[in-house]
Amino acid sequence: MSQWRFEEYSDQFDTSKFDCGELILNEYLNKYMKQDLKRNASVSVLAVGSNDEVVGFYTLSSGSVQFENFPETLKKKIAPYPVPIARMGRLAVDRSMQRQGLGRELLLHAFSRVEALATKIGIRAIVVDAKNESAEFFYLKYGFAYLQNSAGSKKSFFMII
Repeated sequence: MSQWRFEEYSDQFDTSKFDCGELILNEYLNKYMKQDLKRNASVSVLAVGSNDEVVGFYTLSSGSVQFENFPETLKKKIAPYPVPIARMGRLAVDRSMQRQGLGRELLLHAFSRVEALATKIGIRAIVVDAKNESAEFFYLKYGFAYLQNSAGSKKSFFMII
């Protein structure tokens, strides 16, 4: 049995001790996640431990990516206009739970949600932005590919649904 369960965001869960090692992600969980939910900007899923403490999370929202940003080899398989996507805006695991498979489970949970939606509405890919080199290696390990990006040094990745 897992040391965690997945839940929709709720104030009932303790976020106060969460620390993934990335200040911006810690602050998002404690200061901005609730606001984004109220604004319907994203949906948040929490990994919650046995004492209702948050040990991980991810966010999903919808969007599109310009056709030109996909690799040439893929362009033959997708329509030549903005590609509908699900964007995983954030994925974080508390330091106490890192290297225990929670990041992988969060990613698979997000995939299953996106795949279920893709059968009902047009979603062609899931896109993520790597916040650092460690995140970059994580996404590459699970089969994501680089997305061409004109936004500077930010590394964007995609996986076709």
